[in-house]
Amino acid sequence: DHHRGGARVPPPPATLLATGAQALRGALAPSGKLRDVAALLSAIEASLVPLLSSFGPSMAFAAQNDARNVRKVRAAASAAAAAPDTASLQDGVDRLLSHEVASGCHKPAEKSAVLADPSAAIGLTWLSRSLRFICMWMEGVCAGGAPVDAAAATKRYREAMSAAYEASLAPYHGWLNRNIFNGCAKHAPGYASLIATLAPTADEATREALVLMDMADFATAAAPVADAVEAALARAKLVDSRRA
Repeated sequence: DHHRGGARVPPPPATLLATGAQALRGALAPSGKLRDVAALLSAIEASLVPLLSSFGPSMAFAAQNDARNVRKVRAAASAAAAAPDTASLQDGVDRLLSHEVASGCHKPAEKSAVLADPSAAIGLTWLSRSLRFICMWMEGVCAGGAPVDAAAATKRYREAMSAAYEASLAPYHGWLNRNIFNGCAKHAPGYASLIATLAPTADEATREALVLMDMADFATAAAPVADAVEAALARAKLVDSRRA
């Protein structure tokens, strides 16, 4: 901590994960519900997108897709603001989705809706899946504390990525997207590079422990946001399980 004007001010977060977790917590109200569309998109732009971008070319495709989906949601909210019910970025996700359902652009269903693209619903669908992927990947990497050696670290890192992908994204990926992901995953940075990338300014002696701790915290912050988005889509009967 340092002092400013006599008041103690905490230092800025030392990792991208800590910054992201802080942003994601800001997307939720004390009740656990999403605050509004603007807060959600700001949180994703400060967490999911920069985190994926930090992995370099291997995750550039995923980061670009997420940024594109943020733009879809923001554009849909802006368009809705001109409609009679004036749904906007300051309104809740439920209201925006209700506006889209009322407009007739989607085909709602209890189990397998058909969503228009572009739309807020399709953008939120893929953002929640991507957030779930990174959340599960980080959980898998930090599980069990620091790996015993470099070989164990690489094994855990790769297995965690694969397991997270199979659980969160693979069920909705067709042959092409699955092959794109698998190709990108082969070029993902190694464990040591990942640790250094996520905390470039941290002290080398404590960097690994700091990143593993922040991975767990990020996952704890991300999961409720993904849950809230998925719940909003389910309430609106806009769960689209088709492969893309």
